[in-house]
Amino acid sequence: DKSSVSSLTTRESFVSGLMAGAVAGTTVDLVLYPLDTVKTRLQAVQGSETSLNIFKDIFDGLGPAILASAPCAAVFFGAYDTLKRVIGASLHSDMAPIAHCLAAAGADLTQSLVRTPFEVVKQQLQAGVGADSAKAIVAGIIKQEGFMGLYRGWGALALRDLPFDIIEFPMYEYFKKEWARIKGAPLAPWQGSLCGSIAGGISAALTTPLDVVKTRLMTQTTENTLKYSGVLDCLKQVATDEGIGALWTGVVPRMSSIAFGGAIFFGAYEYAKAAIVAKQI
Repeated sequence: DKSSVSSLTTRESFVSGLMAGAVAGTTVDLVLYPLDTVKTRLQAVQGSETSLNIFKDIFDGLGPAILASAPCAAVFFGAYDTLKRVIGASLHSDMAPIAHCLAAAGADLTQSLVRTPFEVVKQQLQAGVGADSAKAIVAGIIKQEGFMGLYRGWGALALRDLPFDIIEFPMYEYFKKEWARIKGAPLAPWQGSLCGSIAGGISAALTTPLDVVKTRLMTQTTENTLKYSGVLDCLKQVATDEGIGALWTGVVPRMSSIAFGGAIFFGAYEYAKAAIVAKQI
């Protein structure tokens, strides 16, 4: 029965993508967290205590980051692999990049709903604003702004990650396809990892201004009287008050962490997925 085979294939794709993504996301966050902290502190609201001491307590906020890693990566890749397969099956093979873009966009929006509250807490701890524990930050935000305060900056997160993923994943898939064509054989996991690293570094550089805006929105607290009212207001204020160059603050650690992270992430993803599909783990 063709429909049952298709359903089974899609389900297997979802499960393998979900499990491999969880392994990959946790691995990257553990290895590259210090670079993420440096980037956040460089981008954070100027004058915050920790923004002036970028190497102090560099693992602050690691707890929320690790708690978010596995579920966010699992949701993203579970959705991405499923959407890529379903959308790709309905389009001509020449339109594969469009399928990859749509799959990445859908997966990103799905995982952002899980990730945003963890990201708000993590970045406030990294930047040294607000309370000094995750529990106190969550309690303070809910008390002052309600539950939706934990989703402050969600729009900026989505606006940053959507173009990032729409650039990165088609590029990643293209690099893999072309390398495999030239090689005349499927790529080894380390080769897929290298493709992910290059695609991630390029995408990171291009989307840094949106990352700066996301950081500013998430690290402002009611003590700062919420200086920025939204994405466009933040872009305008930063460019006007600090110069266009301020929108590229942290581009080097961002590119470095995502390029290195891409190698680790896609490597872990490719190895884990190959093992899961082969039913070795």
